[in-house]
Amino acid sequence: MDLSPQARPPAFVASVVAGAFALVFLALGAITGNHIIFGISITAAVVSLLSALTWRSQLVAQWRTDHRPPRPPSPW
Repeated sequence: MDLSPQARPPAFVASVVAGAFALVFLALGAITGNHIIFGISITAAVVSLLSALTWRSQLVAQWRTDHRPPRPPSPW
C-alpha cells in the first residue's frame, strides 16, 4: 500500500484530521466539563465517521471495478 501524499485520498485525510480534532476536543471537554466543547468533539467525530465511510465506499468501488468478472460471450 502506497502511503505517499499523492496516494492519500482526500476523504482519508479528512477522516484522520477530523478524528484528531475530535480527540483533542473530547479531552478538553473532559478536563473543563464544558458541554459546548463536548458538542464540538461530537460534531468532529461525526465528520470523521462520514469521511471514513466515504473513503471506504471509494475503496469498495475501486475494488469492484478491478475485480469485475469478464462479460459472457454474446449469443448473437
